[in-house]
Amino acid sequence: MADNAKWDEYQGSVVIPSETDWRGVTALIDREGKAVTLRFDEPVAGSDQWVGSNVNVVERLKYDEIQFATNDLPQNTIELTWKFNAGKEEDTIAGVVIAKPNDLRVTGEKGFILKRTTSSPE
Repeated sequence: MADNAKWDEYQGSVVIPSETDWRGVTALIDREGKAVTLRFDEPVAGSDQWVGSNVNVVERLKYDEIQFATNDLPQNTIELTWKFNAGKEEDTIAGVVIAKPNDLRVTGEKGFILKRTTSSPE
Protein backbone atom coordinates (compact mmCIF):
# COMPACT_ATOMS: atom_id res chain seq x y z
CA MET A 1 0.00 0.00 0.00
CA ALA A 2 1.30 3.42 -0.89
CA ASP A 3 2.56 5.58 1.97
CA ASN A 4 0.70 8.68 0.79
CA ALA A 5 -2.64 6.86 0.40
CA LYS A 6 -5.60 7.77 2.60
CA TRP A 7 -6.89 4.41 3.78
CA ASP A 8 -10.20 4.02 5.59
CA GLU A 9 -10.62 0.78 7.52
CA TYR A 10 -13.93 -1.03 7.98
CA GLN A 11 -14.52 -4.29 9.85
CA GLY A 12 -17.30 -6.83 10.02
CA SER A 13 -18.33 -10.20 8.67
CA VAL A 14 -19.29 -11.48 5.24
CA VAL A 15 -20.56 -14.74 3.74
CA ILE A 16 -18.80 -15.52 0.48
CA PRO A 17 -20.99 -17.06 -2.25
CA SER A 18 -20.73 -20.88 -2.17
CA GLU A 19 -20.11 -20.77 1.60
CA THR A 20 -22.50 -20.71 4.56
CA ASP A 21 -20.28 -19.45 7.39
CA TRP A 22 -19.62 -15.82 8.21
CA ARG A 23 -15.98 -14.77 7.91
CA GLY A 24 -14.36 -11.84 9.68
CA VAL A 25 -13.09 -9.27 7.19
CA THR A 26 -11.37 -5.90 7.20
CA ALA A 27 -11.82 -3.69 4.14
CA LEU A 28 -9.12 -1.10 3.49
CA ILE A 29 -10.35 1.57 1.08
CA ASP A 30 -8.43 4.39 -0.60
CA ARG A 31 -11.15 6.38 -2.37
CA GLU A 32 -8.78 8.86 -4.04
CA GLY A 33 -6.37 6.18 -5.24
CA LYS A 34 -9.25 3.88 -6.21
CA ALA A 35 -7.84 0.91 -4.31
CA VAL A 36 -9.43 -1.74 -2.09
CA THR A 37 -7.82 -4.54 -0.10
CA LEU A 38 -9.78 -7.19 1.79
CA ARG A 39 -8.10 -8.90 4.75
CA PHE A 40 -9.82 -12.00 6.05
CA ASP A 41 -9.37 -13.24 9.64
CA GLU A 42 -8.67 -16.71 8.23
CA PRO A 43 -7.26 -17.50 4.77
CA VAL A 44 -9.65 -17.95 1.86
CA ALA A 45 -8.28 -20.04 -1.04
CA GLY A 46 -4.84 -19.91 0.58
CA SER A 47 -4.62 -16.15 1.15
CA ASP A 48 -5.86 -13.87 3.91
CA GLN A 49 -5.43 -10.73 1.78
CA TRP A 50 -7.23 -10.04 -1.49
CA VAL A 51 -6.64 -6.94 -3.63
CA GLY A 52 -9.60 -5.59 -5.56
CA SER A 53 -9.30 -5.01 -9.30
CA ASN A 54 -11.23 -2.66 -11.59
CA VAL A 55 -12.04 -0.38 -8.64
CA ASN A 56 -14.65 2.25 -9.45
CA VAL A 57 -15.61 5.02 -7.00
CA VAL A 58 -18.63 7.25 -7.61
CA GLU A 59 -19.16 10.09 -5.14
CA ARG A 60 -22.78 10.72 -4.18
CA LEU A 61 -24.20 13.35 -1.84
CA LYS A 62 -24.48 11.15 1.28
CA TYR A 63 -22.37 8.12 0.37
CA ASP A 64 -19.75 6.80 -2.04
CA GLU A 65 -20.50 3.90 -4.36
CA ILE A 66 -17.45 1.64 -4.52
CA GLN A 67 -17.40 -1.34 -6.87
CA PHE A 68 -14.57 -3.78 -7.53
CA ALA A 69 -13.82 -7.41 -8.38
CA THR A 70 -11.80 -10.21 -6.82
CA ASN A 71 -10.58 -13.20 -8.80
CA ASP A 72 -10.07 -16.84 -7.77
CA LEU A 73 -12.02 -16.31 -4.54
CA PRO A 74 -13.25 -18.66 -3.09
CA GLN A 75 -12.01 -21.00 -5.86
CA ASN A 76 -9.91 -20.68 -9.02
CA THR A 77 -11.72 -19.16 -12.01
CA ILE A 78 -14.37 -17.52 -9.80
CA GLU A 79 -14.84 -13.75 -10.09
CA LEU A 80 -16.81 -11.92 -7.43
CA THR A 81 -18.21 -8.43 -7.82
CA TRP A 82 -18.26 -6.38 -4.62
CA LYS A 83 -20.50 -3.32 -4.28
CA PHE A 84 -20.17 -0.98 -1.31
CA ASN A 85 -22.26 2.03 -0.34
CA ALA A 86 -19.98 3.83 2.12
CA GLY A 87 -21.88 6.39 4.19
CA LYS A 88 -20.19 9.76 4.64
CA GLU A 89 -21.95 10.49 7.93
CA GLU A 90 -22.78 7.04 9.36
CA ASP A 91 -19.31 5.40 9.27
CA THR A 92 -20.76 2.21 7.81
CA ILE A 93 -20.70 0.29 4.57
CA ALA A 94 -23.73 -1.54 3.25
CA GLY A 95 -22.37 -4.08 0.82
CA VAL A 96 -23.21 -6.99 -1.38
CA VAL A 97 -20.97 -9.61 -2.99
CA ILE A 98 -22.16 -11.30 -6.18
CA ALA A 99 -20.70 -14.34 -7.95
CA LYS A 100 -20.33 -13.80 -11.70
CA PRO A 101 -21.50 -16.69 -13.92
CA ASN A 102 -18.85 -19.43 -13.95
CA ASP A 103 -18.19 -23.04 -14.97
CA LEU A 104 -18.12 -24.24 -11.34
CA ARG A 105 -21.73 -23.08 -10.83
CA VAL A 106 -20.86 -20.98 -7.82
CA THR A 107 -23.81 -18.61 -7.49
CA GLY A 108 -25.28 -16.27 -4.98
CA GLU A 109 -25.57 -12.77 -3.71
CA LYS A 110 -24.75 -12.03 -0.07
CA GLY A 111 -25.35 -8.78 1.78
CA PHE A 112 -23.37 -7.46 4.75
CA ILE A 113 -22.57 -4.36 6.84
CA LEU A 114 -19.10 -3.17 7.84
CA LYS A 115 -18.29 -0.51 10.44
CA ARG A 116 -15.49 2.06 10.13
CA THR A 117 -12.71 1.49 12.65
CA THR A 118 -10.12 4.04 11.53
CA SER A 119 -9.64 6.77 9.00
CA SER A 120 -6.38 8.19 7.73
CA PRO A 121 -5.59 11.73 8.77
CA GLU A 122 -6.32 14.33 6.14
